Amino acid sequence: MSVQSQIEAAFAPLGIEVGFSATHLPTGETVAINPHELFPTASTYKIPVMVEVYRQAEEGRFKMSDRIEMTDAQRIVGSGVIQKLDAGLKPTIRDLAMLMIIISDNTATHMLQELVGNANINATMRRLGLQNIHLALSMPELFAHGYALPPVPPPSYAQMQEAGRSGDMDYSGLAFHRTPQNTTSSAADMAALSAMILQGKAGTAASCADMMTILRAQQLRDRVPRYLPDGAVGNKTGSFRKIRNDAGVILRSETDAISFGVYTFDPTPIPRGNSRLLAERNALVNGAMAEAGMILWDSFGR
Repeated sequence: MSVQSQIEAAFAPLGIEVGFSATHLPTGETVAINPHELFPTASTYKIPVMVEVYRQAEEGRFKMSDRIEMTDAQRIVGSGVIQKLDAGLKPTIRDLAMLMIIISDNTATHMLQELVGNANINATMRRLGLQNIHLALSMPELFAHGYALPPVPPPSYAQMQEAGRSGDMDYSGLAFHRTPQNTTSSAADMAALSAMILQGKAGTAASCADMMTILRAQQLRDRVPRYLPDGAVGNKTGSFRKIRNDAGVILRSETDAISFGVYTFDPTPIPRGNSRLLAERNALVNGAMAEAGMILWDSFGR
């Protein structure tokens, strides 16, 4: 059974929509399922944010050791810990990048996105030849469109908290659109960006090496890396209701690596408040990604 067939078989029973792309970097061999179709990125878009942060540091706009003060207005709900800490905290820019990637801290992401700007991130993606990575929304706008809140003015932290507790997701809203007007990517382009970081092509050699250090410190390892050796994957997950994503690189040795991007949407009807069904569906999708990771590790490019 080919690697392509094995990957397809891992996802087929779930009835989900999949965008998948993996490349064995030494040989260029690929496996793919809808690799160029746009999907909402969820938090995998934090990889392009990180690339732009390092690029601007390289230009001298700031140093990665510079400190940024967190304000109450920058708090974002969802994943992360900074939102729960006192205002006035002053992490370094590198600290924010680390938190953004390894625990998917949304407040750290918002602070960095404000620092570098979506337009600059998109321009850098185009210079790298990546036409299908689009950062269109700020973190508050993403949550506003996800919960059918007015995006202007941006919702407050309290409004986002209340929507998360009592509101339902708006699957017809912009946060779920598969167009450049939403924050979207193809699996192929996010896999390619991950490869560029590994190969030192997404910035200077020193910047790319530090970005790989951050990606390999990932603490969210329940998808592609789940069954693989500790430290063998540098990745960034992405999660939104019905969306489970992962992207990065698998490192079998210093000279044997695989870049990957996996995007999914689960169309299963999820009744409001039915957290058990949602958790069960998420576990199935995560398990399929873990299976795909093991297939790539065991068989791809061998």
